This record gives sequence, C-alpha cells and structure tokens, in this order.
Amino acid sequence: MLSGELEFKLIAFDSMGVKSSCTLVKTPDTSILIDPGAAIMQKSFPLDDLGKYFYLNSATERIRVEMEKAEHIVISHYHFDHYMVDKEACEIFLNTDLWIKDPNRWINHSQWERSRDLLQRMSRFNKADLMYSPPGQRQYRDPVECLPMAFSKDFGNYQKRRGELISKWRSRFRKMQQRWSTERWIKPVSPNMHFSDGSGFEVGDTKVRFSRPLFHGIEYSSTGWVIATIIDYGGKKLIHTSDLQGPVIEDHAQWIIDESPDILILDGPPTYLLGYLLNRTNLDRCINNIIRIIRESSPDVIIYDHHLLRDPLYRGRVAKVWDAAEDMDVRIISAAEYNGLVPVVLRSEGSDLQFEK
Repeated sequence: MLSGELEFKLIAFDSMGVKSSCTLVKTPDTSILIDPGAAIMQKSFPLDDLGKYFYLNSATERIRVEMEKAEHIVISHYHFDHYMVDKEACEIFLNTDLWIKDPNRWINHSQWERSRDLLQRMSRFNKADLMYSPPGQRQYRDPVECLPMAFSKDFGNYQKRRGELISKWRSRFRKMQQRWSTERWIKPVSPNMHFSDGSGFEVGDTKVRFSRPLFHGIEYSSTGWVIATIIDYGGKKLIHTSDLQGPVIEDHAQWIIDESPDILILDGPPTYLLGYLLNRTNLDRCINNIIRIIRESSPDVIIYDHHLLRDPLYRGRVAKVWDAAEDMDVRIISAAEYNGLVPVVLRSEGSDLQFEK
C-alpha cells in the first residue's frame, strides 16, 4: 500500500464482493477518502444472498471506520455505490472537508434529485434550511466538442447505428441542459463543503486536483458524468478515475496518458452486461484504450476493478489487456489481489467468506 510517501488503501471494491471503489489516500500532509459508499451485488453475481449481504455489511463497516478518520472526503457522483446517505454519514460529511460533484450542472436527472436529497438530509441534521440561487449558467457547449479523438474514429459497420444513437442521445442531453439553465441551483450546506468539478486544493506539499466532468461510460451516457481525482505528492501521482467504464472514450484514455500517473485506480468495462448494455464495439474500445494507457504511460501499478470484477469471465473477455501489461512489465491487478485475497467472483458460491480487516 506504499509508493514512496504516497500511500493508498483499497477499502472496498467489486473484487471484494461489493459494488464500490472506495479508496483511502494518505500523505504526510493529509488523508483523502474517495467515494465512501457500497451497494449489494447484482442478481447475476455468483454468490447467494447471505454472502452478498456479508460482503456489503463488511464493506460498510470498513468504510465508516475510514470516514471517521479522513481529513477530506470526495464524492465523485451520486450513485449509491459511491456515497452513503444515512444519519451517521451526514454527520461525518458536515464535520469533514467535503468535495462533491457539482449538483447543479453536468448531472443527469436522477443524480440531480439524489444530490438534493443528500444535501437536504445534511441540512436537516445541521438544523438549517437549504439555500438556493438562480441558475449560475445559462448556455452550455455540446460536451462531445471535447472528444475529437472519439469522433474522428470510423467504427465500420457500427458507424451508421452509432450516428443514430448519438443523435438520439444529444436530444437527451439538451433536456438535461434545459433543467440546469432554468431550475434553482442549490448552494453548499456547510462552510467545508465544496463543489469539486475542475477545482482542487493543496495541503503542505500535497496537491489534489479534480477533473472536469467526464462521461460515465459512453458519449452522452444516460448515467451522467463523474469527477476523477488526481493526487500528487513527492514526485508520485495517483489517479482515481471513478466510473469511466473502461475507459470507453478515447479522449478519456488520452487524458490519463497525458497525466502519466504512477498509480492508476481504474474501473473496467461492465462485461457482465455484454450483449445487453455493452456491445462488442464498445468493449473493443475499452480494451484498446487501456492497452494504449499501458503502452504510452506505463504506470507502476493499475488497480483494474470496479464493474469488471462482477463477471466471472472477466479475465478472458479482456485477456489482451493482461498480455499488454506483461509485455510492458506493468503490474495490473484487482483490489482483492492487491490486498492478498482471491476475487470474490472467482470463489465458489456461498463459501470461503473472507474480507480485508
């Protein structure tokens, strides 16, 4: 868990039996807990209900322990495997330096509502009313203007269908934009709450930066946008991507390459949804993108997990990634394996329950 003087601890991940990518990063200056949330595995996950709840409860306990100690907490977006909403969590959030995804723009409809629910809960606990303002921005650029690489590619037989989908999804984006431009914006509920998008902070020699909003998966993703976290200390750099799902978008991969992290905590493609919400073309994009990252930035270690480790066939589906990592002498590993455990998805159903203490 140590890389120079930049330490990281993998608290809860999919390979550890629960939907999560909760990570603690420590330097001599401070501690940052990223995405303190967990959710139960999907019905298709090869584990009985008893096992699923065992891992969920174990993960939740570990996350709460780290929340109590962390000096800064980051919430990259408002999916329940990335944050908690109960009373205990809200009290901790109110008393910690909190960096959250902007709830007012670059956010889909469901997360717009969830973010307001979280802030409402915190406000009630703080015995204060929510504060609103008129919209702070009226006009928005089309987000795909920031994706020249993705839109310069020819996807062959899929190109026509992709164009049809992009046109449909662009209309969905415009409806979101209408909401951001006309409905009231919510304000932070405490002095130590910050909207993170594109911002950052420094503590001593530790620099923490947050990315601009990045698509949660494919272009115009219905699941919205996420914020990645970049932490620099002592000549080492760690990136926690949050939910880029691969990354599936070529420009997101290029951003990682340009950042050149030493430690990359990367969520993989949701291969358990192959043939349903993930098609072969986009899976191939994910594979090609991470191979580019391996070859062109050569991190010391890649924690390759969240989403991917819900599928017992994950290793075979992305075998080329491991081949590329071996060729480049890049260590690529799941969170469970990094912690000395066997990924839960590879264990027999309902047996050999174990977790990181």
